Amino acid sequence: MKSALFVDFDNVFSLLRQLQPSAAEQFARHPDVWIHWLTHSFAMPEPHEEGARRRLLVRRCYLNPNWYQVYRHAFLRAGFEIVDCPPVTSQGKTSTDIHLVLDAVDLLQHGTHYDEFIVFSADADFTPLLRKLRRHDRRTTVLAIGFPSAAYQASADLLIPERLFVSDALYAAQANTDPTPSPLTGPEQKAPDRVLIDRQSPALVNSSAPALTPPQVPTTLRSVRPATASELSEIADRIWQAVDESAAPVSGGPLASRLKTEYPEALDNWNGCGGFRPFFTSLNLARLVWLSGSGGRLLDPARHETEGRSLHEEPDSPWGGAGEVFKVVKEVCSLTKAPMLAPEELREVLKALSSELAEGAFQPSTTVAQVCSRCLSSFACANS
Repeated sequence: MKSALFVDFDNVFSLLRQLQPSAAEQFARHPDVWIHWLTHSFAMPEPHEEGARRRLLVRRCYLNPNWYQVYRHAFLRAGFEIVDCPPVTSQGKTSTDIHLVLDAVDLLQHGTHYDEFIVFSADADFTPLLRKLRRHDRRTTVLAIGFPSAAYQASADLLIPERLFVSDALYAAQANTDPTPSPLTGPEQKAPDRVLIDRQSPALVNSSAPALTPPQVPTTLRSVRPATASELSEIADRIWQAVDESAAPVSGGPLASRLKTEYPEALDNWNGCGGFRPFFTSLNLARLVWLSGSGGRLLDPARHETEGRSLHEEPDSPWGGAGEVFKVVKEVCSLTKAPMLAPEELREVLKALSSELAEGAFQPSTTVAQVCSRCLSSFACANS
């Protein structure tokens, strides 16, 4: 698939910095990493030929040289054309929007038929551009960090999930491997020399060492270790990713099996919880809800519909007894794309925000981090 990539650097970098400063630095200093993920691992918009791969024939980065000059060479080394967009008003407004739109329309008339236009920006001003490209039967893919407008998302053929981009595209190189599809959605990957459990015995064996014969098998079971904070964070990301990428509630059984395969040691006995459901509950994953019946299902109430009774009628639901509120919150979150937090969760967030603001002025990056920390501590205490 012949593709053209347009990166609104100021928009993506500033929003990533508010979300996670280290992710913003990774995006700006290692574009070759997420380019590899985009061309080799991320799905392509339909329709496309089976076995086809994305070819980025055009790579353009629109960058404010007054503020972000230090990142210029990283993008040059990754094969980008840099379009300088310095401020043109006293308020710091740049001409990125008009440059990007003119370049895209230019390519629309080019002799090379570009099948896909990829826009890295959450700026809703590009909505008319996406609609124009659709009218010309071109595929559009967008990366929108934060909360892009519903009209902007609906005008694109494919949306790169923010969480997927951060976890799989930006940090794919940290494991010293090439970016690959998520283990929850792509083929299973096996690491060399990984410690495994022999299915026929409780003994520890090494995949690179010869197997023990039955008389040599130790009779004691291996010790169970708790999952590390890093592992729990990765597992939580995998669960969120699986739910975010599914159009329907996710069945608990298959998801549990995949997680067990990927984290065999960390999830031995489900980190002491004894089962997937109590382990899921212990993670305190805001906005995700467990449905009973049929082995259990996970869903995002803002996106997924439940069959039969409403979510607030489900046993153990965080929305229990909030029937009228649930309908209003769901409609508001559907329009604003804000995360749908249950009343108790939202109460904790507002309480933490109030306490944080009482101690100091609001700062986008630090205040958000501190509020998150307070909420996590509060939920941890409630479940201890």
